[in-house]
Amino acid sequence: MVDWGLATKIAAGGFGMVFLILVIIAFAVWLTYRGFSRFKKGSSGSEEKKG
Repeated sequence: MVDWGLATKIAAGGFGMVFLILVIIAFAVWLTYRGFSRFKKGSSGSEEKKG
């Protein structure tokens, strides 16, 4: 027979891992966005001064 307790633990662990990885990816994307927006602000400001 199927051990539904073990199956539930495995399924919950899998779903939890997926959501944990999604949160980590979302945080990495957010940090990358912040980094590029700061870099872009600095470079566009220097171009305006030259022009």
